[in-house]
Amino acid sequence: MLIPSVYTGRDRVIHVISGGSEISGVSHAAAKKSTRNAKHDLETTKPKRLLLGTDKISFTAKEQEKILAPHHDALVISLTVANCLVKRILVDNGSSSNIIFQTAYQDLGLEESALTRKITPLIGFSGEVKQTAGEVTLPVYAEGINMSTKFLAVDSQSAYNMILGRPWIHDMGAVPSTLHQMVKFPTPWGIRIIKRDQENSRSCYQTTLKGKTKVL
Repeated sequence: MLIPSVYTGRDRVIHVISGGSEISGVSHAAAKKSTRNAKHDLETTKPKRLLLGTDKISFTAKEQEKILAPHHDALVISLTVANCLVKRILVDNGSSSNIIFQTAYQDLGLEESALTRKITPLIGFSGEVKQTAGEVTLPVYAEGINMSTKFLAVDSQSAYNMILGRPWIHDMGAVPSTLHQMVKFPTPWGIRIIKRDQENSRSCYQTTLKGKTKVL
């Protein structure tokens, strides 16, 4: 018989470090101000709710049946971006920005003049800072929804073509599940699903481990 474990309290709290958010700010001072304002708004104003639809989003065990299991795979999908089918897109709710890598930018046939030269510092896992090359807004099509999406352009090699972070996830009202290897989001026509490209996910992981980060 299973019984709930007993909570014994916390020894300490470990916070997550992130950066590059347009809403929270790209500098320490801006982020600090955003945090202070958010706390004030929670205490003095009624929370606003996004009207994203009335259907509930849930996942079932049956939806795992066609997934290669067991797995620890990242959620990698394919979407139409700027009228091109783009594969190897990482959906990452740990990223505070949407990222397009320079090779993918060039492969889309986009002109350098379309890139707004706005430099934004991105902070990595171990604290290293990478400056972006600029930003660009591109149409991202997903199951009937065409969303104008702002990307930060990064001149680095990666196994992925793009990263869709919290800005896209929240704008879509989407709920990604790495366990179920899919993204669900509300539309006027009901809940829509973007399914994974699990083989590409594993290929990207292998490429990263080998140190060969050329986008295929």
